[in-house]
Amino acid sequence: MKFDWEKRESREVAKPPPEASRRVDGGGPWGPTQFDLPERDGKNTQAVVIVALVGVVVLLVIAGLWALAYFQLN
Repeated sequence: MKFDWEKRESREVAKPPPEASRRVDGGGPWGPTQFDLPERDGKNTQAVVIVALVGVVVLLVIAGLWALAYFQLN
């Protein structure tokens, strides 16, 4: 289905929230956009390391339980 874009009228579908007029930092009336992401400053490095370590520990526990079950059943 093709629409004739030249003949369509533009209309406002939804209004921004009332607090949008007071926002000054980045984004638009709906908040930050994909182009207004915070700068990479390395402050979340500790969180990334913790999540990675927890993931590795969980994988090791799963592998250990699998190995235990494998050798117990065979």
